[in-house]
Amino acid sequence: MNSTVVVGYDQTPHSDVALAEAAREAAMRGADLNVVTTFQRPVVSGSPVPPADSQDAARKTAEAVAQHGADSVAKRRPGLRVRPYALVGSAGKLQAQAAHGAELLVVGSRGKGGFSDLQVGSTAMRTVADACCPVLVVRGETDADHSRVVAAVDIDEPCEAVLEFAFLEASRRQARLTVIHVWDEPWILAYGQQDPGIADDIAAIEREREDRLSALIHSAQRRHPEVQPFHQVATGSAGRLLIEASHRADVLVTGARRHGEGHGMQIGPVTHTVLHYSACPVAVVPLS
Repeated sequence: MNSTVVVGYDQTPHSDVALAEAAREAAMRGADLNVVTTFQRPVVSGSPVPPADSQDAARKTAEAVAQHGADSVAKRRPGLRVRPYALVGSAGKLQAQAAHGAELLVVGSRGKGGFSDLQVGSTAMRTVADACCPVLVVRGETDADHSRVVAAVDIDEPCEAVLEFAFLEASRRQARLTVIHVWDEPWILAYGQQDPGIADDIAAIEREREDRLSALIHSAQRRHPEVQPFHQVATGSAGRLLIEASHRADVLVTGARRHGEGHGMQIGPVTHTVLHYSACPVAVVPLS
């Protein structure tokens, strides 16, 4: 049985970009692709229940949009198995539910206009928060080819799932992999600037973190010897450093804790920042 990639699609420019990226991911995985279009029941003034013909029209429109997306993928990738779905309800929640058991969920984001064109829209954020599988958030064009995957890991938390996803993504793309751990302890860094005598202690902490990161990467590389990763331990603002790295990457992989078994993800401040301002698509992987 093939694995599945799910994509949210509504025939808007940002969802067309997500559709193309989802088709690429499905092809790399040898997976099926499910194209999901959501719609709301029509609201008729003065009536608690909309007429049946209004509901039928809304469903038929959504079905036509999903079919259009499936047909466009089939033309570009005739060997890919594509299925269209039209679902009624909230887009974020339904896209997440439709991806239960999927290998990947892909969503596009339109942002909010102006400077916040850089920002992820509310539907994409709700989808990530409700999803139980990795979510790839795509914004804008994805034609740039840096041949690099960047993985952001927190070695003080379980990060094996992020590394596994990043190694697999680098292998499928035949891309280089950079693994970054940002040590962000403002109090000790500031104290070190005031007291040069603590510099040796800071260096010792950095060496210890370097050793732990190297061990985690070595374990993952044993399963993926075809990938030759580069890694670094950095200090400073994790959000700023990862945004800078995203300008040199095709995808940035990060993690988010689960709310609980079978539930969605808690979006922490660093992942929240990366989702809003990354220059490349962001894959958010649920952590145990």
